[in-house]
Amino acid sequence: MEIFEYIESMNSRPELFPDVLAYAREHKVPIMDPDALQVMKHHMHLTGAERILEIGTAIGYSALHMLSVSDDVEVVTIEKDADSHRTAKAFFGTYEVAGRVDPILRDAKEIDPEMLRGPFDMLLIDASKGNNEYFFENFSPFVKDGGLIIVDNILLRGLVVEEEIQSRNRRRMKEKVDAFNKKIAASGMLSSFLPVGDGLLIISKQEEGKNA
Repeated sequence: MEIFEYIESMNSRPELFPDVLAYAREHKVPIMDPDALQVMKHHMHLTGAERILEIGTAIGYSALHMLSVSDDVEVVTIEKDADSHRTAKAFFGTYEVAGRVDPILRDAKEIDPEMLRGPFDMLLIDASKGNNEYFFENFSPFVKDGGLIIVDNILLRGLVVEEEIQSRNRRRMKEKVDAFNKKIAASGMLSSFLPVGDGLLIISKQEEGKNA
């Protein structure tokens, strides 16, 4: 067993939503890795985050896990794919959490954040990776001071450190994600880049003018 596999096994917990996980695997739906989920949920416990904004619902897997942290957690989640949105709503109904989640069928790039019920305790960015910077710039202002901003897939399954990439689209994706990661690292914000799952970036939002 390699060291990262050992860490992954230590961070992972018994699956709470096996049917959702099975659906994701069968239909090849990208979802958060189990160890990254547990690290995120741990930070929710530490900060007491209850009002969550999620960019990228997919089939509702990560939203269900966030809702499982506490009965007081509420999630506003945005998804642009109608089939994924419909499936997520069905799973929310199955697990009887529909009253605590507001699933929005829209492209997050077309939403006026002022229309959302902010401020939020936490923002999870887990949508199209080339738009990480856009989502961060447009939605992080609606996270309260002291809140969390979490970005998944910052390693792109190792693509982010590859030098020779033949595909133009993959190369462009790598460049955008890498540029965003480096911008955050150089910003002075209180942040951590964690090698769990496909890479998890955790940022603590500070008051204006305060640096780490």
